[in-house]
Amino acid sequence: MPQPVNRQRSGTSILAAAALVASLVTVGARPAAAVQNVADHATPVTACVGDATTDWMFSDVSAGSVFQANINCLAYYGVTIGYGDGTFRPGRNVSRFEMVLFMERAAGIAGADPATVVGDFATTGSDPVNRADMALLIARLLTSATSNDSRVNVVLRSDGIFTVGGAEPDDAFTDSRRTQPLTKDSAASALFELGVARGTGGGNFSPEASVTRGQMAAFITRALAHTTARPEGVSVQQYLPGEVTVSVRDEFFAPVSNAAIDAFSIATLDVRRAFRSDGSCSSLVTDQTGSRSCEIDVLDPVTGPDGDYTIGLGPTDEPEVTVWAWTGALGDVIRSGDGRLVSVEVTTQGVEATGAKATNSLPKNATHARFGSTVTVTVQLVGVNGLRAVPPEDGASYTIKKEAYSQVDGTADPSSSRLTQRTTETVEVDDTGKIEFVLDGVDPDSHDTGDPADDEILWRYTVTPVGDSPQFDAPVQDVAVVFTDAAPAATTVDLATQVKYLRAAVSSTRPANNVVIATVTDQYGQPFRGASVQLTSSISSISVSGTTGSSGTARIGYQHSGTAGTRETLTGTISGGPSDTVDFLWAADPEFFGFGETTDGGRYEVLAADPRRNEVVVDLGLDLPAVVVYDGNDRFRLDGTIVSLSLFESVLANELDSDGASILLLGWSSRDADNQADRTDWYLVT
Repeated sequence: MPQPVNRQRSGTSILAAAALVASLVTVGARPAAAVQNVADHATPVTACVGDATTDWMFSDVSAGSVFQANINCLAYYGVTIGYGDGTFRPGRNVSRFEMVLFMERAAGIAGADPATVVGDFATTGSDPVNRADMALLIARLLTSATSNDSRVNVVLRSDGIFTVGGAEPDDAFTDSRRTQPLTKDSAASALFELGVARGTGGGNFSPEASVTRGQMAAFITRALAHTTARPEGVSVQQYLPGEVTVSVRDEFFAPVSNAAIDAFSIATLDVRRAFRSDGSCSSLVTDQTGSRSCEIDVLDPVTGPDGDYTIGLGPTDEPEVTVWAWTGALGDVIRSGDGRLVSVEVTTQGVEATGAKATNSLPKNATHARFGSTVTVTVQLVGVNGLRAVPPEDGASYTIKKEAYSQVDGTADPSSSRLTQRTTETVEVDDTGKIEFVLDGVDPDSHDTGDPADDEILWRYTVTPVGDSPQFDAPVQDVAVVFTDAAPAATTVDLATQVKYLRAAVSSTRPANNVVIATVTDQYGQPFRGASVQLTSSISSISVSGTTGSSGTARIGYQHSGTAGTRETLTGTISGGPSDTVDFLWAADPEFFGFGETTDGGRYEVLAADPRRNEVVVDLGLDLPAVVVYDGNDRFRLDGTIVSLSLFESVLANELDSDGASILLLGWSSRDADNQADRTDWYLVT
């Protein structure tokens, strides 16, 4: 049995286990805390993906070589190209001179500072290079290449200790700790925690042993996985179950920021149905980023400064999905077979459970269920982005309490109705992290045909986590489900407008037209026909109505004669029943409010935007909506940096489309409303 090793460091006693031969953590595992003998910060992604897997056909690197993939990867990135005779010589020891070249080139690929990485190594150290030297240089590379914005940040403290993810490594190699200077030993421990160093067996690192060129390739490629090093173009990899990261790099492998990303997916079982015979996207795929699959649109996100964009897939019951990703200019369309299109198969199984949710099968807006039907209640463990999650290692259980109350000719109530059932049981979630139970309602007086009074059965259920089982966001306490034989009645009305804004009337004698869509449902969540919806306005005396058809909707048109920019609240009411409101913007030109042709320094809150018309609506203050128009001749700045028109529109669309998004501010200068050929400067502030 390997023995723990104690060593005093900076006044702190560090207990480190010696047995360190371990493989990478399971894909998607996110360590909750440091664990001895486990590479706590290993990564499932790699720099050796896509074109970086091309076989460079070195004559002495066979397909069965354990280092073949690493060697081909380094050759792709230009870290090494082998010898002139077509060999790589993987068993040859790495000299000090070679090591300096390898690390300088690798630093350039990783976005690190070569001088920081190599340091004084060019003039010191043994020849050939030993494993302790290799560990020190690679740890320096990761220190220079990572930051607080990285998944895992590596830092070299002033006391000579490397930290990984903000903590000292809790693992050490026995022989390294016993024989090496503090910084070299710490470097080896840090590389173990990152999954870069795996030891030589028996808990040892063999720090004084030479490094072969094949071993060197493995060390460096594993380290590059923790940096921004990715192949030219687009690559996509799974980091966590249900989550993919799309990377865009230029021809020098440098991150490309502000690259629009379109991603779409389909269940892997249906992958052959993702594209039509002409190569276009089928209607079966799900767009994961913008609004239109296989097309770069204004809702598609853009890569960050690191050239990456991480996508959390929406909730799905599919255990495996295939995700495609690509980049292009606004309006570009992709087809199958296009070289820009890459894909990855993603598992949604194994998502770490961070909580639980309880839902029932009642339709949206339903308050009741009909006698003779059933309602299924589902308790599901959930993780990132609401994806269904698997149980923790020690399982998860919930106590379910159910009560049923019956009432003939009246409303069921626990205080006065007959209790017909009460059960309490503790149930463990299944392998998929789910519990289901069914509620039903049988008419307690099924022979009352023609009786105008309604019968009811009231079910109430409470679900409580047991022990450390994942918690609900809000308590699931006495949730009611009512079964009844009541006739359908209009119970819910929802108002919506086709657009968020319109231009105000040019003159009061030429009013502008708007349409409101009212949707009415009954207590069973079904469309309700024949409901009369009365529409009123907060800024005018309009009073118009519409009647719902078989789909439960009514289109109600009205006119607005005001010429000023203003906010309007519309109210739709069913006589003697429910009502709903929707806000609408009437926008005027800035000149209407007395603004000059240009503003210098003014920034106004963005209320709405329509990229199809090149229009943005801003609030000039005191709820005065104004509409401004831009075009491709203008110049656009985002937080002070000049950007493209497509990026300007993409940021507008993404921010306005997101719930809880930060407020956008827009300003302009050199604007001439009467001259469409002018060049306006637009200033968008996030």
